[in-house]
Amino acid sequence: MQLSLHTDHAVKFLICMTQSGMPACVQEISGRCGLSTREVAGVLQDLHHCGLIEHATTGEGFLRLRKDPARVRIGDVIRSIEAVRPMTPKEGAFAPMFDMAHAAFVDALNDYSLSDLATLSGGEATGAGFVTGLHGVSVLVPG
Repeated sequence: MQLSLHTDHAVKFLICMTQSGMPACVQEISGRCGLSTREVAGVLQDLHHCGLIEHATTGEGFLRLRKDPARVRIGDVIRSIEAVRPMTPKEGAFAPMFDMAHAAFVDALNDYSLSDLATLSGGEATGAGFVTGLHGVSVLVPG
């Protein structure tokens, strides 16, 4: 199963925030996970809308996670992001089967927390855990 590029960027951004461990500025986080300003703009809006991030009270432009990353389930993050930006419904005889498979895929990702992915990615999000230029989230989840 594949995630949309937007959803992938949102999860990468959250992983970088988790690895930071403290409120950080948008430019610092986006640089760490290799996302452009344009890619981050929509991601930030959606993450805020989903209640996953907030502006920290410690400085202008600083962001922090709203919840403990160990309690943020990856499948729930994906569902939240996809609810904000729904994909075009699939049509055809196999659509119900693919919808069920996608639901099972997202449910399986709920076995992992944001902390788990931050640990599995091994340090910087642009390092060994992410493959530059590819959808990285599926690479991070062990089989």
